[in-house]
Amino acid sequence: MNRDNGGMSLTRAGPLQWRAGAGWLVLAGGGSWREAETDEVDATALGWADLDRPMAIMPTAGSTVAEAEALLDYYVELGGPTGYVVPIFDATDAQKADNCQLLREAGFVHISDGSETVNLVRALRESPAVEALVSAFERGAVVMGVGAGAAALGTWVVNPQPGAGPSRRAAEPGLDWLNSIIVAPHFEGTEAAHQLRHLLNQKPNCLGIGIPDRVGLNLGPSGEVQNVGPGQVTVVVSGLEVEI
Repeated sequence: MNRDNGGMSLTRAGPLQWRAGAGWLVLAGGGSWREAETDEVDATALGWADLDRPMAIMPTAGSTVAEAEALLDYYVELGGPTGYVVPIFDATDAQKADNCQLLREAGFVHISDGSETVNLVRALRESPAVEALVSAFERGAVVMGVGAGAAALGTWVVNPQPGAGPSRRAAEPGLDWLNSIIVAPHFEGTEAAHQLRHLLNQKPNCLGIGIPDRVGLNLGPSGEVQNVGPGQVTVVVSGLEVEI
């Protein structure tokens, strides 16, 4: 079901709401593609992609261009299209017309994992690159966020304070492709659950999505919701945890 939220059209399934478009939104918890940990999630995402359009890899969260180029080769071996690396590492890169054009033309955009979620969000927030990404998604492109890339698509992300423990981690606005949702990738164990709950305590109107490594959550244009991989996605709503 589609609805409008402050000018952005949303697709809804139960408590989950995300940006409306003709493409699929894929949130992956993480894992090593080199060790075949993400094959199932990646292959499923490729099944929704427009293979007549190229693939774009964004190493924005702190990955490297060399790693992104190797990732392209991996996707080609899985049956994906050829493509290119879109080197957006800061706000200046997100303004460049050639980077925006590459995103606009893509049929599959992979926002890679890394250690710099906040820097990723700050580079992309309200930029021409995000506008190009929205355009591709509205035309049917798969947009896949992995790890930090998945977290960045939420309403809020964690902004860790130097030397601070989990109880002092502040929230910062994300890219807001998911409405009132905080995404917690690499979600395994009690520590990860505690960190998500702490952030939800700061933002009580949000719900949380915990996604383990090797697991993906696929959100479709008609309200489809799919859990892919050997584990389960956990949705935290009003203090209750529910597996999808």
